[in-house]
Amino acid sequence: MNTQTVLISLSIEELKTLIADSLSTGLQTYHSTEPEKQEEPLLKIEDICSLFNVSKVTIHDWKRKGILPFYRISRKIYFKKNEVIDALTKAGKRGLK
Repeated sequence: MNTQTVLISLSIEELKTLIADSLSTGLQTYHSTEPEKQEEPLLKIEDICSLFNVSKVTIHDWKRKGILPFYRISRKIYFKKNEVIDALTKAGKRGLK
């Protein structure tokens, strides 16, 4: 491993300025880049049924009425837990039917 050491002479004020600039740049970079959001797993209809203790018929009814957001991949239906909870919360406030 080849490393080089360079020695320079800095005043205390120059060192403080160098450190402050470095921290400022680092913080700006940190705040400007959003952390990657993890995709939440897709749940099957059975998972939603057990989560809310309702039947598949009820879930299909809520889907048909547009209450529950869902994703179709090939012929299968999937849900995102947070979206389902939000949708049911809003529907409950309006009077779920």
